[in-house]
Amino acid sequence: MRRSLFLLTSLAALFALPALAEDAAPADRPVPNVGDVFEYAKSFVTVKCAQCEVKAVAKDGYTILQCGENLAYIDAVARIVAGNRRLVEFKPHSPVLSFPLQLGKKWGGQNDGYRDFDGVSWKSTVSCEAKSFEPVKVAAGEFQAYRIDCADNWEAFPFGTRPSSAPSSNPSTPRRAPLTTS
Repeated sequence: MRRSLFLLTSLAALFALPALAEDAAPADRPVPNVGDVFEYAKSFVTVKCAQCEVKAVAKDGYTILQCGENLAYIDAVARIVAGNRRLVEFKPHSPVLSFPLQLGKKWGGQNDGYRDFDGVSWKSTVSCEAKSFEPVKVAAGEFQAYRIDCADNWEAFPFGTRPSSAPSSNPSTPRRAPLTTS
């Protein structure tokens, strides 16, 4: 079982107030606008890209992002492509967020994933919970944000139970990584 800690900093700006965890209001899904830019520390998913721009948004939430020469299509399936080449794909998208967010909310789901750079495919079962509402320090300042804890049980192919990039030979070793979208 893998544990991943996701800090939802994309919502930090929506909740930039000196609130205690008990004061956290439910958070609706942020709706991007064409021209919005998301900045990342190193990569967007596993694609090296420091910045993505929203190119299109449909009424049903279908979104197209451009990250360098790559395009990301986000709807029921999340995929990043370079021309006709699939770089990363989640079917359906990875369920690490469920809106509206509120403290104590639990959710989960299953997906199939694929990563082009090493040819790894996987099946994943994810369960998540909005555990707390706490201060997060980022380059733009300090904000209140939801802390989302997710447990991810997965099988990866062709490597057996973990992709070659996993940091440990023990597949049950916790992995923690922040989700930074702004």
